[in-house]
Amino acid sequence: MNYPVFFILFGCFSPPALGQEILTLQSCLDKVGNNSLQTAAESGVLNVSGINKQFHWWTLLPNISANAGLNTSFGRRLDAFTNTFATNSVNSQSFGLNSSLQLFNGFSYFHKQQLFRTAIERDQAGLERKRNELKVRAVETYLDLCKLSVQVRLAESRGEKYRQIQTVQRLLIKEGRIHVIDTLRSHNILLEEEDLWRNLDNESKLKWMDLNFQMGQPLKSLYRVDLSSIAVVRENIRLDEVFQLELIELESESLRNEWKTERAKILPVVSLNGLLGTGFSTNNKDYLLAGNPTKSYSRQINENLYEGIGIYLNVPLFNRGEWLKTKRINAVKREELESRKELIDLQLEKQTLELKQKRLNLKVKLEQCKQINDNLEIIYEKSLLLYKEGRLTYPEIEAVFMEWQQKLITYETLQFDLLLLELFEPDFR
Repeated sequence: MNYPVFFILFGCFSPPALGQEILTLQSCLDKVGNNSLQTAAESGVLNVSGINKQFHWWTLLPNISANAGLNTSFGRRLDAFTNTFATNSVNSQSFGLNSSLQLFNGFSYFHKQQLFRTAIERDQAGLERKRNELKVRAVETYLDLCKLSVQVRLAESRGEKYRQIQTVQRLLIKEGRIHVIDTLRSHNILLEEEDLWRNLDNESKLKWMDLNFQMGQPLKSLYRVDLSSIAVVRENIRLDEVFQLELIELESESLRNEWKTERAKILPVVSLNGLLGTGFSTNNKDYLLAGNPTKSYSRQINENLYEGIGIYLNVPLFNRGEWLKTKRINAVKREELESRKELIDLQLEKQTLELKQKRLNLKVKLEQCKQINDNLEIIYEKSLLLYKEGRLTYPEIEAVFMEWQQKLITYETLQFDLLLLELFEPDFR
């Protein structure tokens, strides 16, 4: 009987070529961090906050507005330009400039300036939180690809072991010590390995597409993962509760400044107003001339020129309870934030303790699993010798072999789980 299946398997799953670029975990995280498409919304919010702060100082400048009017009056009315009554139709035009500058507004400018600063810090924290989420996802995907590469290596090792078993089987068949049914069983196992490798190939390609999407690279790009790069990554992934606490602190700061801004509204406002204008009216007659003709347009513009300047004091007396309502709402919000902060503090402590306990537990499991693997390897080697002597059946050696291989997969999985935990907490290193 020929045994071409094992060689077919290597064609079914083609591992990354040696010429492909090696992608370290740190390089992966750098590419994810530089992918602006993933954080476009958060960056936009941050930019808007920066613009609001940048232009806020413009509120210190005076308001300047221009006005122009064209009016036709009928019936008896007082003409503003001549201070006389007109009983016929009067056409008039007016032009002017108005300016207003607040000299004192209860320090609301400084409170709002602090509000804008806090908003920038809050939006920056939101952007960092988003980047951290993307890094967590990228780390998980990268570790999945590392697991797949290990599974491929173990599958190749299993194929080599089955080749050794088949070599033994051919010798035993020639000696008439076993039946050909054993080779059929091992042949079926190799067919199952073929299906497994095909699934690994498909899953690996999908994972690379996902990781390329996260990094902003062409979706069909292929790299080689570097398992050793996981332990030397330069940055740690932060727990989400850390960002939540930071955002709560900034939200509390915003509430304090909002309250100060609202409180400033009950203080007097002092403003400086100025105006400049002129106008023309058909009722403005020149009584020194015969027939009392309307004064010329240019003459009226010059004669009707007026200027004015004044300081105004605005003292709020009653605002229908708005200030008291705002005060109570602000107090409720601050109390809610304190409760949220206390809860998240407990959650962060709980998460930290759980991660530490998981790490300790994984270390113990890894050591125990390694000992079991070493024992199972020895058992398999001894069992293979017994199988050669005809003292064990093929199902028995296959059971020993599969138990060993399953434990190897468990050991590799535990190692990746431990690496992931160490990325989350700097104190673990």
